Amino acid sequence: MNIIGIGINTQQDCINGEIQKLQENLQYFQDLGYDYVEISIDAVDVIYHGRLNSRRMNDLKSLLNRFDLKYTIHAPRVLDLRDVENLEVQKRIFNECILFGSEIEANIFVYHYGRKTEDEQLEEKLYQSMLEISDFAADYKVQICVENIEIDTVSNVVDFVKRIERENVGITFDFGHAYLASKYFCFNFLKSVEMATPYIKHVHVADNFGCFEEARLLRNEQYKMKKYPGLLQLGQGDLHLPPGWGEVPLDEAFEILEDYKGVFLMEYYSYRYKPYNQEILEAAKGYIKRHTVFCK
Repeated sequence: MNIIGIGINTQQDCINGEIQKLQENLQYFQDLGYDYVEISIDAVDVIYHGRLNSRRMNDLKSLLNRFDLKYTIHAPRVLDLRDVENLEVQKRIFNECILFGSEIEANIFVYHYGRKTEDEQLEEKLYQSMLEISDFAADYKVQICVENIEIDTVSNVVDFVKRIERENVGITFDFGHAYLASKYFCFNFLKSVEMATPYIKHVHVADNFGCFEEARLLRNEQYKMKKYPGLLQLGQGDLHLPPGWGEVPLDEAFEILEDYKGVFLMEYYSYRYKPYNQEILEAAKGYIKRHTVFCK
């Protein structure tokens, strides 16, 4: 690996659109020593009915520029190019996220792949929409990184990105998601890392125990009602633990990513780990030193 900086994600449920909380988070992450922060669109309330709100955008840009940090962007939860009933507004939201990235000089935009359906026409619409949006993103020099999530196989994401065949459409490889999916869909986790490697442009690093919560796939509304402490106690689901706090074989996975160049982005619930956050950052540097040709 050739790591250009270490990053941390913002917590949309923690910030909840409050600029003051975002400012506090950014200051905290900068003081800890992070290089990058991944801004969740859901955290900052910047898109209204599929359009950037100019007043909100100006305030956010002013705030972000105060810090000696670089940024990546995570798509809002609602963004789904398989939502054909609202496809035009979905594409508008996607494009406005690209513009947001351009405005704050964030060249990585993370988009959830979701789950492949059996509907060939729907999957073709997804493909055509991504082609269209990738042309738009190229004009603004933004890299779209399609993220694997735990409700589908890594191979489906790889096949999708291979078919798109655009330099500015790659993969955000989420190690926690891939590990959970490997247990449920019965594929080899490390081989999935190897399969995705040629297309990986960004990574999300978090931990869990590999215990897939079936309600996430079959009864998602019920799953959303489950409280995090209970899931943690049972060791179930996408727990967003700090690297090394679960069972994902991260050292073995990082060993495969010899050619990866990019941000080491940790996606864990940092607000739950304040007494340990400095220690967690130092542990991340340890992973990097073991598996990279460069470390800050």
